[in-house]
Amino acid sequence: MMFFNRSIFFLLLIATYIVSGQESATLESNSGVSAGECTETSATESAKQDVIAASVSKEKNNPSPKKADEAIIDKEAEGIVQNGGEKEENRTSKPHEIEVPVQSGPFIDLLGERLYSLEMIDESRAQMHAHYTNEVLRGKKVVGLYFSADWCGPCKQFTPELVSFYNKMNARRGRKDEFEIIWISRCRDAQSYGQYFTHMNWLALPFEESAGQRGQALSDKYKVKGIPSLVLLDEIGNVITTEARNKIPVDKAGIGFPWRNPMATLYVNLVPQAFRLLLKNSFEKITGNALQALKGALGRK
Repeated sequence: MMFFNRSIFFLLLIATYIVSGQESATLESNSGVSAGECTETSATESAKQDVIAASVSKEKNNPSPKKADEAIIDKEAEGIVQNGGEKEENRTSKPHEIEVPVQSGPFIDLLGERLYSLEMIDESRAQMHAHYTNEVLRGKKVVGLYFSADWCGPCKQFTPELVSFYNKMNARRGRKDEFEIIWISRCRDAQSYGQYFTHMNWLALPFEESAGQRGQALSDKYKVKGIPSLVLLDEIGNVITTEARNKIPVDKAGIGFPWRNPMATLYVNLVPQAFRLLLKNSFEKITGNALQALKGALGRK
């Protein structure tokens, strides 16, 4: 019986390897830049980060007056509403009333511990809300990572189409609210981030995260060379497709959504989520150890 159980485990591990291999092939196919996409050259990337850092520092020290058609982005400790509810009080005065949950899991590793949503107060003002990542993604079957920016013409054309598709997928009978999108901003400053966010009704990585190392790491991980780009992940963070931006215009009804390949569909249907996560972690641990051993062997030569 023990041999039988181990055999099943290793067969499923092989299936995980096959699915992961198909994901890698999908990522490789995403390495080119398609027509109708915006690109950022590596030569200007460091200069852009300097502009972003200076802009954020300037806004923190000298907050500009809130203008019409400008999103309200309050400072984190003062104006962001936590958990979609009451405004957070001074942490030093009431330290025992705020319990910060310990979060872990694949999406914490990818996205960090908090995500933002935007609520329109009226036609000219909006309020940012902060949410714990695991809470706001609980129950989501498909999570999209949307790389986009206000300065990119194709992005501004595609975003309304994506909003319509997002609403349509989440209104389907039996699959209501199973699809979530996380905006990974490629905007050049916080003000542009806030203004562009008002055109979306999903979640976003905080601006400082998108503009910093996490945003770049996500772009590198999924080989994003041009924007707009939409990467779809399953509920444990495995890649479904990196080509969703090109699939939506040809499947606006979402008949094939989320466009899994047949092997991945069979794997997801047959293997429970908890066991798939266990297999994923085991596979990543094995490959990680193998890479470390290979690096050590090459280093000794």
